[in-house]
Amino acid sequence: MHLVEGLASAGHSVVGLDLVEPQHRGGLERFALGDIQSRDDLLSVLDGVECVINLAAKHHDFGISEAEFFQTNEGGSRNILDCMGERCIRRYVFFSSVAVYGESDEALDEEACPRPRTPYGASKLAAEEVARNWASVDPGRSVVILRPCLVFGERNTANMFSLIHAIDKGLFVRFGRGQARKSMCYVRNVVDATLWCLSRMTPGVELFNYVDKEDLTVRECVSIIADALGRRPPRVGMPLWLGIGVGRLFDLFGALLGKNLRISAARVKKLATSSRFEASRIKGCGFTPRYSIEEGIRNMVAWYLERGRAQASLEYRTRDARRDLASREAESREHKIVSMPAKKTTVRDRGYQHVQ
Repeated sequence: MHLVEGLASAGHSVVGLDLVEPQHRGGLERFALGDIQSRDDLLSVLDGVECVINLAAKHHDFGISEAEFFQTNEGGSRNILDCMGERCIRRYVFFSSVAVYGESDEALDEEACPRPRTPYGASKLAAEEVARNWASVDPGRSVVILRPCLVFGERNTANMFSLIHAIDKGLFVRFGRGQARKSMCYVRNVVDATLWCLSRMTPGVELFNYVDKEDLTVRECVSIIADALGRRPPRVGMPLWLGIGVGRLFDLFGALLGKNLRISAARVKKLATSSRFEASRIKGCGFTPRYSIEEGIRNMVAWYLERGRAQASLEYRTRDARRDLASREAESREHKIVSMPAKKTTVRDRGYQHVQ
């Protein structure tokens, strides 16, 4: 909901479409339960809309088939654009991912050739092509494709939250030397970048990576988190080969139980492998982030200490339940917001909703 709040603060009237009710409604003028694969659901919320921002995606690494990734990420995007065409909406912002690049030892920018290694990355790249084709049909259509790297921030209970929680509880174990460098981006900077893109959209297609610099090593990131928590940096380490072996045991247990466990060989490898990207294009065009990576991490830890820690058990139970549901139901679809800013409101004094 960070983006919805930012859009409302900028004077936009925002309509949301999602499979589930949002926990926070700050900034939403209207919300509808619906599915991007349903034309009726989409058309019911598109009247009066000037721009669509598509954040809908399947992205988990467990319990989702390759066909499902493409059905939602590519097919759902095509459905959105088809419905936009019927409503004569010409502005579209698509949240893609750096997963389209695949793996590399180098820091990759927008000029790098995409070589996705996962169904998720491949389906996102296919959705980008759908957007490009849609834009080519009408010279008045405008498309912005954003490829963010790992996004973290307040109210996000994904990877960074898990890392903060593990360090807080004394459960973090470093795999390898901790020298892998990770490109990340702070959610408030991503919102600012999106608003910046909206303010300058012109006919055609623009592509931007989004990364906040500098890239931190795992050891540096852990040290910042521990300091913000008021704790000593964890010193427990494990050789990478042993960590991968432990991860494979969890993979076996997960397969037997039919559950997506929090530890896996793939996640151990991912944590110990550098993933670096560049976002020189958007910054070269004039965008400057408000927050540094360290400020973003410290802001998230402050939120964790104030509210996130108490929510941790509930969040993990909820997330595990969703993962179990995804593994059991082949037709399940990822719960992600499609945020649709409509015409700018004539009332300009709609204050920024505070971050909870």
